[in-house]
Amino acid sequence: MAEMDMGLAPSPRKKRKKKKQSFWKSVKLGLIPVKGDSVSEIVRKLVFLSALVILVVALVLIGVYVAQFIALELNAAVDENGNRTATDAHLFEVKNRTPTAQEIEQLPEGSINEEYAALYAENSDFVGWITIPGTNIDYPVVQTTDNDYYLHKAFDKTWLFEGTIFADYRGPITSDGMPHNTVIYGHNMLYKYQFTALTNYKKDISFLRMSPIIDFNTLYGDGKYKVFAVFVVNWEDKYGDVFDYTGNTYFHNQAEFYNYVLECGDRSIYDTGVDVEYGDEFLTLSTCEASTYMDLRLVVVARKVRENEDPTVDTSKIVRKSSIKYFKGYYQIYGNLWKGRTWDTSVIKGLDAYIKEHGLEDDPSNYQ
Repeated sequence: MAEMDMGLAPSPRKKRKKKKQSFWKSVKLGLIPVKGDSVSEIVRKLVFLSALVILVVALVLIGVYVAQFIALELNAAVDENGNRTATDAHLFEVKNRTPTAQEIEQLPEGSINEEYAALYAENSDFVGWITIPGTNIDYPVVQTTDNDYYLHKAFDKTWLFEGTIFADYRGPITSDGMPHNTVIYGHNMLYKYQFTALTNYKKDISFLRMSPIIDFNTLYGDGKYKVFAVFVVNWEDKYGDVFDYTGNTYFHNQAEFYNYVLECGDRSIYDTGVDVEYGDEFLTLSTCEASTYMDLRLVVVARKVRENEDPTVDTSKIVRKSSIKYFKGYYQIYGNLWKGRTWDTSVIKGLDAYIKEHGLEDDPSNYQ
């Protein structure tokens, strides 16, 4: 007690310093569920981890897109006016150079366009070249035994997200002739390449008036096609009726032909005034339409210019229709319900008689 009286208190015990956790251990404990975590804490961590994974994947995809876009820009060909095109410079170089005798010799039997021999030598899936004047669509077209291979393959068959423009395998392009309806697919990219330019047909009637002709030249002959219809279709039953515009690569009779043409005309955004008759060949261009949450396609159908026919189009006849056939999902978003058939069906030779014979009239007066 004497010590206490003299102010000499016992020395306090020294507290142990807590060992600091490493940064990565703190992150680990904060993100990964561990024994002892409450249910709410586990849920919080799982939600955060899921969001983090989505963010990383999104950043990687954006990085890939940006890298490919830069590569496309750097490798793009330059036209005679000094403007960059949407086609790889190497492909343009191969297309424009004089093919060797050996390359010409390797062309398939019946080929007449020897200018494409070098392209065919690089890839024997090559069947032709598509160009839409007034746009940057100026590409080689390939065709193989399915509709999946070139979705994400370059012309040289290496992986490429935007893929290569390709023709539907169900309508082979050979020396024996073209299918009745050649369907060609291309991606609608976030940037300006592949079939992105097709979206301008939907957006602007002046674009259609400026570019009403599509050129598609194959190994076996040249072709010009007049745009007949432009429409948007649904690809899933849950959003309404589905028009399988890809299912008619061949018309086995007049009924199949008229039914196809009637659907195209009813669904078309425009009345183009382009005449059509049984026996005409079609070129159908297809790409994704991403304006809604639905799985939609934007389709441009063109009719081949006949032998000895004037290849020009009277663009003054092109008008936007007042009644356009869509589908349930589209009507729910935009309204604009179908109000009956208002386009000039007389431009399709024999169609009016077919409509009457089969009771397919759809008079606008019935919707008033």
